[in-house]
Amino acid sequence: MMKCLEVCATIFGLIQGVLVMCNKRSNWIAYVIQMAFLIVFSAFNHLYGDVVNNSIYFVIGIIGFILWKNEDKAIPQFCTVKQRVMYILVILIGTIGIAMILRTTDDPLPLLDAFTTVSSLVATYYMMNKKIDTWFIWFVNDIFYALEYFILPDQAIYLFWLNVVWVFMAVGSFLNWNKIRRNANE
Repeated sequence: MMKCLEVCATIFGLIQGVLVMCNKRSNWIAYVIQMAFLIVFSAFNHLYGDVVNNSIYFVIGIIGFILWKNEDKAIPQFCTVKQRVMYILVILIGTIGIAMILRTTDDPLPLLDAFTTVSSLVATYYMMNKKIDTWFIWFVNDIFYALEYFILPDQAIYLFWLNVVWVFMAVGSFLNWNKIRRNANE
């Protein structure tokens, strides 16, 4: 059952990654389906930060689908300096706080789980609002998620490789969203 959950989450994650890289609203449908699989997968692996994270993502996926209804009208933009300082502080402080909570559970990787939880929530928020900076955050986040899935006691090799692919897709998404921004400003 675990491998089935992992494979399904991986397939929908790849679909979502391609669709979001192309700035398509339908990415949120694959996103919501992937989150459903990841909620169950994370619960079985005692990754409680990820359970909460993926549950929130499930809701954010629905909100993202609604917000992107006018996908051609919303042009991706960079964050302001103030927004960048805020997301760095949120990631740092949130990681420390959640890691302290997760250390009281049987989470096998509390610090890594905390970091990926907080940074991916921040990245998803900015993705939902079409901020190009989301791809910087996703790039770092996907590296650490790959590490998390690789060193899990019950290694999640498909999710590891999905996150390796997503590292490169984050670069492609950054380039594509920046191109869309430049073309809109010409």
